[in-house]
Amino acid sequence: MELGISSFAELTPDPVTGKIISGYQRMMDLMEEIELADQIGLDVYALGEHHRPDFIVSSPAVVLAAAAAKTNLHQTFQCCYGA
Repeated sequence: MELGISSFAELTPDPVTGKIISGYQRMMDLMEEIELADQIGLDVYALGEHHRPDFIVSSPAVVLAAAAAKTNLHQTFQCCYGA
């Protein structure tokens, strides 16, 4: 069995302040999340694709390639659900 996380890297408002972080900050947080998944021993990280302003990833392969250079995850997956 393999354990992992999936994400669409959405830009959602902070539940307390209502503010939305920048796309840059969300990407930095996403890379940190992927690295942490690797550090705690997860096997898979899947990243979805969207073409809307409330999601930062329109090309998961590029983001996952950058993450692969920094991790030892066994698998990364690109999920396409477009919109």
